[in-house]
Amino acid sequence: MPVKPLSTDLLERVAQEMRLRNYARRTIQAYVSCLKRFARHIHPTAPRDLPSAAVRSWLLELRDAGASRSLMDQHVSALRFLYGELYGRDDTALDIPRPRKNQALPFVPTREQVLQLADSIPNRRHRLAILFLYSTGLRVGELVALNVGDVDLDELVVRVLEGKGRKDRLTVVSRSLVRDLRRLMDGRSRLEPLFPNAHGVRWSARSVQHVMQRARIQVGLPSGTTPHSLRHAFATHLLEQGLELRAIQQLLGHKNLKTTTRYARMTHPGRMKVVSPL
Repeated sequence: MPVKPLSTDLLERVAQEMRLRNYARRTIQAYVSCLKRFARHIHPTAPRDLPSAAVRSWLLELRDAGASRSLMDQHVSALRFLYGELYGRDDTALDIPRPRKNQALPFVPTREQVLQLADSIPNRRHRLAILFLYSTGLRVGELVALNVGDVDLDELVVRVLEGKGRKDRLTVVSRSLVRDLRRLMDGRSRLEPLFPNAHGVRWSARSVQHVMQRARIQVGLPSGTTPHSLRHAFATHLLEQGLELRAIQQLLGHKNLKTTTRYARMTHPGRMKVVSPL
């Protein structure tokens, strides 16, 4: 009789253990999704019975199939949690290598390119969402999680609840978007999603990515241009304007200042008014 793979009960145990350790809701969802995929791959073998070499083999298959570094890292973290925290298999957890980060600088669109992207989008609400991402520096997951009540147009601030790392924070929004945002928010309750889809339900991150993809192709920007590129642009352009790294760290919600420091490598010397000492 074949051994049943990762069961619903065990997945719930994983979720419960993560909640007890105060993991963010989106992180729990990501780990569970990774473990479901892993279980389907190794079926009918139970994960507990799988040797370390087989776990590593699965990760290599993911990498060779073109999985992004961030997706690979998610799978490694989920497997470490399963084997280390639930199964007590420290040997397996320690044997799983974390993928090396790509040190190449990401593409950062100029302000003019961001405006070109927005101008190429015919749907007014979609266009506003893209400009909102650039204006606030939000991650796409944070954008779609926003409710109407999270935006204060009088103070020009946005409250991000349980962002990455389970931290609440405030960020800014441009005065130039106030009129369109007010039109979007008027007559709606504070708990409604800020950016609903055509059916009135919360917009998905994938939908935002599709909008960005179509706009990128229309404008002719590099294939690496994603919604996250707007977050990079937000931080880089603020740094070029002279805002201190510590302030940018707080707006982005970075736990470590080192994460924010990378934006110093993306800045254009001319825009920072850097002059040679010679």
